Amino acid sequence: MRVIRWACLLAGVIGLLVSTWAFIDPSAFPQMRMGGVGGMVPPPSPRWRAALGFLFSLLLVGYGTGKLRHRQLP
Repeated sequence: MRVIRWACLLAGVIGLLVSTWAFIDPSAFPQMRMGGVGGMVPPPSPRWRAALGFLFSLLLVGYGTGKLRHRQLP
């Protein structure tokens, strides 16, 4: 279990760095295509994708540090 927490912590920190970089410079990562040519749903902007990646990375860091653990019942 400790290895999983360390892996989540490392992945979260790396994700925070990449998401911050993508938020500052949206052209760092190209736009993804969703639904092929003329898809029904337009893809989100690069800044929205960076913000969602940042939040997901924060969750990974929280789990890795133990902040998101449930409390021990008596």
